[in-house]
Amino acid sequence: MKTIELHRTENHVILVTAIKFFDLKELVRFSSRENSNWSEKQEGQESSSFYQRATNDLRVKKIKRYIEETLIYPNKSEILFPSSLIINVNIDTDDLISSDGIIDLPLTEIEKNSCLIVDGQHRMKAMLELYNDLQKKHSNELNKIESYKFNCTILVNYDLWEQAKIFASVNFNQKPVDRSLYYDIFGEMPENQRDKSFSNLYVAHELGKYLNSSNKSPLKGFVKNFNSKNGFISQAFLTQSILMLLGPRSNWGNIVEDYKNGGVLFKQLPVIFAEYFSALKKQMPNYWPKSISKEDAQILSKTNGLGALIKLLGKIDAMLKIGLYPNYKTTNLLDLSSEELEKLFMSIFEIFNENTPKGIALAKKYFGEESRYFGGGSAGLQNQLFRELANEIGIPASDVNR
Repeated sequence: MKTIELHRTENHVILVTAIKFFDLKELVRFSSRENSNWSEKQEGQESSSFYQRATNDLRVKKIKRYIEETLIYPNKSEILFPSSLIINVNIDTDDLISSDGIIDLPLTEIEKNSCLIVDGQHRMKAMLELYNDLQKKHSNELNKIESYKFNCTILVNYDLWEQAKIFASVNFNQKPVDRSLYYDIFGEMPENQRDKSFSNLYVAHELGKYLNSSNKSPLKGFVKNFNSKNGFISQAFLTQSILMLLGPRSNWGNIVEDYKNGGVLFKQLPVIFAEYFSALKKQMPNYWPKSISKEDAQILSKTNGLGALIKLLGKIDAMLKIGLYPNYKTTNLLDLSSEELEKLFMSIFEIFNENTPKGIALAKKYFGEESRYFGGGSAGLQNQLFRELANEIGIPASDVNR
C-alpha cells in the first residue's frame, strides 16, 4: 500500500494514506480506559492503561445514520469523513524505505487487530456496525461500505503514552467552532442552495437577525457580534431559544413546514416578537436596559430573562390558539395585525405596569437587583422564571408544563 511520509525520527514515522474499510476492519483494535484502582495495583504492573473513552452507543447510532444518508442512500453533498482517522501501527521502521517521500507499507506484515485507533473510534465502530447490519440483510449496498476509503494518519511505533498525548491534543487542545458562527454560516445559505433539513434554522436565524438589527425591535443591539463586546446575549443563545418554538412538535412547527413549501407565514414572526417585547418594555421601562453596554444590563436583557420570556411567548400562543387562556378568546397570533398584537400583549402584561403599586412590586420581585434571577443564567433558572411569570399572567399551573 502506497503511503506518504510526513515525519520521521530515529524511532518513529508518521504516514498518511487512504485505506479501504474492508482492509482496515481487520487491522484495527478498539480500546477503552477502565477505572483505575490504586489499592489493587500490583508491583511491576504496567502503569499506562488505555486512554480512549468507551464508545457512546447514542453517538455511534447517529454516525451510522449519517453514513447511510451520505454514502449508502446519498441525499447529502458533503464528504463523509473529511478528517483523518489516526491509528498506530507497530512495524520495523527499517523496512519503511522512502522513495521521494513515498513508502510502500506492507499490510500483510501487520498483525490482525493490532492497530489501536488513536482518534476516530466512533466513526469506525459506526461503519463496522452498519457493515454487519448490511451483511445480515445480504444487501447489495455492502460493496459501498467495503470499498470506502478512510483518510488515515498512521503513527508507526508510538507507545501508549505517546498515543495518549496525541489523543489529548486532538480532543482537548483544539478550539471548537463557536456555535454562533455555525448558526451564522448555515442560517445564511444562498436561496438556491438551501437544504430543507435546515429550514427551522433559516427561519430562526432570519428572525434573530431582524430582532437584533431592526429599528422596530426593542432587542436591537442585544446580540453580541464577533467583533464587538457590546450586547447582552450570544447569537447562539437567541437562535437556540427561537428554535425551541419551531420544532416539529411545537405550536409553530407549521411555520417551518409552510416555509419549506415556499409560504410566507414566517414573515409574521418578526411582528409578533417586536410587539411582544415592546409591550414588556412599555410596562416595565425602569427594568429595560438604557443602552446596549454591559453596565446597563438588566434581567430582561440577560439569558435568564430572555430565555424565560421567549418560552413564555410560545406558551401564550399555544394557550390562545386552543382557547384555554382564561379571559381571552380563541386567537391565532399569526392572524393579528400589529395594532391588535400590541393591544393583546399590553393587556396580558398589564399586571406588571409600573404605574400601579402591584406592577411596581411584581416588576421589582422578578426583574429588580434583589431578584433571585439577577445573577448568572442557567436552564433551570430560566424554566423557573418562565413558570412563575406564566402563573402571574393567569396561565394555570396545570397547563404550564403541558
